[in-house]
Amino acid sequence: MTDTVDSDESRKFLRYSDDVERPRPDEDELIKKIADSLHGNNEWAFKKYRHGIRDAHAKSHGILRGELTVYPDLPSHLAQGLFATPATYPVVARLSSTSGALRTDATRGVRGLGIKVLGVQGPRALADDDASTQDFILVTHREFPFADARAYLTRGMPLAWLLARTPDPAMLVVGRTLGAVQTVLKRVKSSLPTALELFSEPNTHLLGLTFYSSSPLRYGDYVAKIQYVPLSESVKALVHEPVPEDAGHDAFRDLVIEFFADNTAEYELQVQLCTDPVTMPIEDATVPWPEEDSPHVGVAKITFGPQDPDTPERRRFGDDVLSYNSWRGLAAHRPLGSINRLKKLVYEASSDFRHRVNNVARMEPASVADLPD
Repeated sequence: MTDTVDSDESRKFLRYSDDVERPRPDEDELIKKIADSLHGNNEWAFKKYRHGIRDAHAKSHGILRGELTVYPDLPSHLAQGLFATPATYPVVARLSSTSGALRTDATRGVRGLGIKVLGVQGPRALADDDASTQDFILVTHREFPFADARAYLTRGMPLAWLLARTPDPAMLVVGRTLGAVQTVLKRVKSSLPTALELFSEPNTHLLGLTFYSSSPLRYGDYVAKIQYVPLSESVKALVHEPVPEDAGHDAFRDLVIEFFADNTAEYELQVQLCTDPVTMPIEDATVPWPEEDSPHVGVAKITFGPQDPDTPERRRFGDDVLSYNSWRGLAAHRPLGSINRLKKLVYEASSDFRHRVNNVARMEPASVADLPD
């Protein structure tokens, strides 16, 4: 009886096939232009800081050692790829701000989470990838602010160029101003454009935030988006907890260090399966996928125990040695859509530049013991 119900349930979800993606004819040319422009940002940042940094997710707020535990007894449409079999995997996670500059944490904006799952076996998304890791890169905006590579080139790149070069005092004023405007617009059931809305929300505790994949990925036989939500009461209590504007340049890092001095945090990894490629498009990353058509469902738990997430050795390892790339992983979780095809080139190019100018060899950890204490 259970198998029949499971089979009936799975029929409503879009089955993955190679033709779920529909690239524009000029996409490769667009992506090349974006990569060239982002290389200019890399060089500008290197001259400013005299050190190679990421052109996105530049500032770390903590490097965490943890475990991912796949839930048992998942129905067949959820028991896919990494999540096909109950198991526990080591995890190395990096909390960050997505800016390409090293800013004060008082500035508003998008926060990031890189999750690197270790000891993952199976066919890889990229033929030349011989690692045994699965990377997930998540951010605090549910949808991406730009639909595809063309939109990113014409609107995202000018914004990225400006944001990297705007000084912190100006960013603080912009954030407060946008926040005031957003408050007024909400009263009349309106809102700022998404690209501006991202910089309008006041800062809240980093460990109480929900993180999203923002764009789709293959989920074995299906297509999905992923989110990461607070699960244990220790981090649920931090949801919406404001960070005072005078908390300091490294407020997020300080809060993360303080929490993990003697606390454990649990989060749930949830997937939202695509049911309709029209209402839940693959190529347009700005369109929300309706929860009423396909709610997010938990497939795994991620646990972080007490630790020091910011020793000098661990910070250097996270900032200079490690790299996170959503294309580094299983073929069963291949990133999908224009924005992800764009990331395939630019993430690798940024990582190559950073490691080259810092004269640091890139290394994929084979064991969680590779992460320094």
